[in-house]
Amino acid sequence: MGHELIGLNPQKTIMKKKISVYWPLAVILPLAATAYVHALSDAASRAPQAPLAAGQLTAELARTVSYGLVGDAARGPGKTMREAATLPAHATL
Repeated sequence: MGHELIGLNPQKTIMKKKISVYWPLAVILPLAATAYVHALSDAASRAPQAPLAAGQLTAELARTVSYGLVGDAARGPGKTMREAATLPAHATL
């Protein structure tokens, strides 16, 4: 019914050999390209940054103080981000 029951076609044998030889390249080359792009992006993110402007610096400082990351040591840390994100028990949606 259209199937070849007698032996393998020589073209199919050649194709199977090519596939068995080149399939590792089909897997390794995209992985290598991805690793290369990832390494380049990491190098770009570690590039020295320009100093912050005064307005931007004070905004970042105010943000860290409001998050409780800096401040009085006696007071202890503020709420964690998870605690700050949860709604109070009496709040309804």
